[in-house]
Amino acid sequence: MREESGLAEAAQLFKILGNESRLLLLRLLEHEPKTVGALSRESGYSQPLVSQHLRTLRQEGLVSSTRHGKAVEYRLADHHVAHVVADALAHVNEPESGKERTHEGAAS
Repeated sequence: MREESGLAEAAQLFKILGNESRLLLLRLLEHEPKTVGALSRESGYSQPLVSQHLRTLRQEGLVSSTRHGKAVEYRLADHHVAHVVADALAHVNEPESGKERTHEGAAS
């Protein structure tokens, strides 16, 4: 079997992106940095939950943080990830265009 460079890392990225809450937080950070409080208000998630997801995203290098006094602002570390999320959303929201979707993992 031929191995392609980066496949393991890409699989890890998709594993991290496989959480709806983290996807929403990435979408909320797409255009400007935000604090945990702002992300909590905009997402409707508790601050501890937002902090937990941000820690995971930061550990994976998807967000970075900057401290301003007591406040910490989070921002996307790599805008390629924003494009991956946007493309995934475009894909799931596009019209069926005559193709039957299956949830059994079959590729068309």
